[in-house]
Parts: sequence; structure tokens; C-alpha cells
Amino acid sequence: MRPTGEDAMADHNNGDDGQLRDALEALSSDNATDMDRADIADDADTTAGADGMNGANNADGPATQHTDVAPAQGSAEPAVRTLTAEELQRKRKREKRKFRALVISMIVLLLVGLGLVLYPTVADLYNRSISSRAVASYVEAVKDTSKPERDKQLKLAHEYNETLVGQGNGRFVPNEEENKQYFSILDVTGTGIMAYLTVPKLDLRVPIYHGTSDTVLQIAAGHLEGSSFPVGGPSTHAAVSGHTGLPSAMLFTGLDRLEKGDTFSVSVYDETLTYEVSDINVVLPTDVSPLEIKEGEDLMSLITCTPYGVNSHRLIVTGHRIPTPEAHDPAKVAEKAVVKDMTLIIVAIVAVIVAVSLIFWRGRRMRQGQIKHMGAKR
Repeated sequence: MRPTGEDAMADHNNGDDGQLRDALEALSSDNATDMDRADIADDADTTAGADGMNGANNADGPATQHTDVAPAQGSAEPAVRTLTAEELQRKRKREKRKFRALVISMIVLLLVGLGLVLYPTVADLYNRSISSRAVASYVEAVKDTSKPERDKQLKLAHEYNETLVGQGNGRFVPNEEENKQYFSILDVTGTGIMAYLTVPKLDLRVPIYHGTSDTVLQIAAGHLEGSSFPVGGPSTHAAVSGHTGLPSAMLFTGLDRLEKGDTFSVSVYDETLTYEVSDINVVLPTDVSPLEIKEGEDLMSLITCTPYGVNSHRLIVTGHRIPTPEAHDPAKVAEKAVVKDMTLIIVAIVAVIVAVSLIFWRGRRMRQGQIKHMGAKR
């Protein structure tokens, strides 16, 4: 019977074992020389190494190629496994998604932060732009108004003012007929604008509407019903009210910075009246004594809430009429205001666009660097 491969391997191993035993006996023999011992030891090592390799081959079968590298001697960490092209592509996609999410998060945080910081400024610029356009519309409407119609409206305003003299505080509570008459006077545009106010020290130019409703005071200044129309003349006292500290508009914020000697002006039709601050009062909301009409005097008061954030009192800044110091062109004033405010708004928008673009550019540079690094590792 022909021996199989396993029988031949067993006989080979038995022969090697016998040779190893003979070598060991010779090594222990007293007659063995040092040279003999060295040769025998080398043979034993060679035989043992061959047996170990044969055992490994028998146990594992045919040799295979592994991508994992065994840990280095004395190290518990395995070597890095080389990624396949498919695995590398999946990893790149994961990294790209993570990076995109990071960039989006950064942009959102930036926009939220900029929104919180810039909202009051941008909102005020927007409101100023609206006010400037309202003033420009008023100026254009005045140009289109005939002289007879203008003279008629101014006459009605002066007659209304004359009826207020001697009424005391009761003039601030008009009846229904007086109320109807009030809203029909000086309404040039049909939108309720009767004039516009300019305060150079505050860089303020705002339309003045009939009445002091919440709707009016959210966007502009309001004429206090029961006070004189702002058309000037002896024994008149016009009063204009505006909010302080609105998040969406500055309006009368900063009115407390006005001092005696500062000026402000009001433009009605094509005439500009200038007033110099001569009196400043802080009173309770129910105290209207600073708004009294004084015989023969031409006065105008600006009113706002104080102190800021508390609003328990009213700040009343009163000025007396003085000659207008220089020629005043309402059309040019309105045009310059619109251009200036729109320029500021455009600058703010461009700043935001530049900031977002820088984030995208920086993010792309970082992502390209990551891709190059991953390709080099491959």
C-alpha cells in the first residue's frame, strides 16, 4: 500500500525526533567535545525551526495575504491598515458631510450674532430711510400744491391756534368736532404728515404726523393734539412727541443731550422755522404746565420719556423762535438724507456678505487640505 502524504510527513517527523534524541544523548556524553556540542545544538535549532514552520503550515493551510499588520514587538498598538479605494471614498464623503455641517453651523452662529449686534443699527437705518422717503414725498407734495391751497391751509392752522389761547389744559382733550377739524388741517400728502423736524445735534430728521398714537410713535414723531400747529406766530406753543430707546429706531433717543443754546427746526410747506433751546424740564406725565401758551411768545417743545428703560417721567425740551440762520432747501435736505441712509444700509449688507464669503473661502481651504492629507496617507 502506497503511503499517503500524511504518513510520509509523520515518518519524517519521527525520523527528526529520533535524530534529536541521539543528538541530545551525544551532547550529554562525557566524550563529546565542545565542537561537537556546538554542531549538535545548531542541528537541534534547525530541526525545531522546521517543525514549527511545518506545524504552522499544517494548521493554517495555504498561505494568505492580510491587510492587517501584526503589532510590533513590545507594542500593544496594531499597525494602521491600508484603506481600499471604496473605503477611502466613503470616508471622504463622511468628512465632507461633517465639514459642511460645521460650516453651516458657523454661518448660522455668525448671522445670529451679527443680527443681535447689528439689529438696532440696521433697524434704525431702515427706519431713517423710510423717514427720509416720507420727507421726500412731503417735499414733492408741497411742490405740487398750488399757492392758494397752501395759503388756505396755513390760514386754517393759524385760526386753529387762536382758538387754543386761554383754554388752559382743557385744550388737550378736544371734542369730536375739534378732532375732525384737527386731522384735516395741513395734511398735504393725505398720509397725516403735517411737517418734518430737524435736530442737527442728534443728526435727526423725522416727519411729524397728526396725533400721538402708538402707530405713529413707532416710526416717527407725533404732534400733540391740543397744542399749537407748528406754523409759528405769537402766543403759540407747538408740542411734538417721540419715543426714546426703541430697538427699531432712535427717534428722540439722545434728546437729553440737548442743552440751552442748541437749535432745532420745523419745516412746514416751504417755510422753515428755527427754535433755540431755552428751557429743559423733567416732569410727571400728568404735568403739562411746561406746555402752556405764553402771551406773545412763539414756542415749541420736544417731548420724550425718561429715564431710559423706566419711562416714569417726561423730558420736555422747549425752544423759542429765532431767525433761521441760513437758506434752507427742503428738497436738498431730503435728498441728502435718503442718499446717506441708503449708503449706510448698503455698507452693512456688504459687510455681512464679505464675512460669509470669508467663512466659505476659509472652509474650502481647510477641506482641500484634508483631502490632500488623506490622499498622501493612501
